[in-house]
Amino acid sequence: MKTLKLCIVLLIITFSVKAQNSDKYTAAMQKGMALIDSASTSEQFAAVANFFERIAASETKQWLPQYYAGFCNLHAAILGKQDSDTKDALYDKAMSYAEKADALKPANSEVLVLEGYITFMKMSVFSQQRAMTMIPKANALLEKALAIDPENPRAYLVKGQNTFYTPEAFGGGKAKAKDILTTAADKYKNQKASGFEPAWGARRCQALLQQCN
Repeated sequence: MKTLKLCIVLLIITFSVKAQNSDKYTAAMQKGMALIDSASTSEQFAAVANFFERIAASETKQWLPQYYAGFCNLHAAILGKQDSDTKDALYDKAMSYAEKADALKPANSEVLVLEGYITFMKMSVFSQQRAMTMIPKANALLEKALAIDPENPRAYLVKGQNTFYTPEAFGGGKAKAKDILTTAADKYKNQKASGFEPAWGARRCQALLQQCN
């Protein structure tokens, strides 16, 4: 009987600890998502990246903190005025977190989109040397993301965005981008993100579409 009571007590303690950890994780992620929503500068995204990096270091089995650490480092580089080598290193840092998310959540459309986004932006740092190899690599990641989830609006957004900024001589341009971005806009109307899953990009899609007209 004493053994049974001890087991019950231990189970209660275990469930209590797990519940507290879960509540802590949820609160941290809620704060992080709010910080992303309010971020608009390189410095702000760098600060949010640091926040998610701390969550990722603590919650080693969760893919979303790794994802958002990569996402925020990506935008810290995009919006920043760093020199080319510093920007390149920041894209590498973003990719390292995306790859950690991929290891925790393999064959995930959202992670592949992020990797495709980072790859294209890394290409842009030294475009003359990298365009021939990295544009196809970025596009391949996005096609893989679409194969896994054809309804993912971010896959179409980033594909359209990449096409928008790719010269016509390399198969890009605004005319080709418009059709892809129009599809993205339609997909955004029906997206079904839950919890802390990615839901970004609708406003960016509309902004690019306006430039295609």
